[in-house]
Amino acid sequence: MDKKNCKTGKRTKRQVEKILMVIDAKWEIIDILQITNRRFMYNPQTEILILGDEMYGKSICSSHSQEFYASKVDGRFDDYLRGWIGTSKSYPHGIIHFAPAVCMEQFDRGFDALQMFAKLDGVNRDTIVRGFCTLPEQRMGDLLSSSF
Repeated sequence: MDKKNCKTGKRTKRQVEKILMVIDAKWEIIDILQITNRRFMYNPQTEILILGDEMYGKSICSSHSQEFYASKVDGRFDDYLRGWIGTSKSYPHGIIHFAPAVCMEQFDRGFDALQMFAKLDGVNRDTIVRGFCTLPEQRMGDLLSSSF
């Protein structure tokens, strides 16, 4: 990334690949509508987003922790909120599913993660959020109305 992008705060669009990806959400942006179904891990302090390999159904043979280790990112596994992200016929605007669910003690970190996701391409008011505190499945626009 050049210094011009750093000074202006402009983020670089990054193509989503089906392999394990490490994304610096401070400087890079992706389109979640290009994701079918994959694991995510996000550290709100460092703004690092890890996307696991995009595999389907029974062919998934690793775990969040194995993909965290394979990513070679700094920090501790427990510093990352985890879950699944993607789109389908049932979720054409995308779904962000925290698993394990964000508990009330993690509210601030979870809210920071939602704000990061809201800045990604493809995320809109109708993107579904699941596993956020004790709330049932919610539309992103209902959780972050001022972001849209």
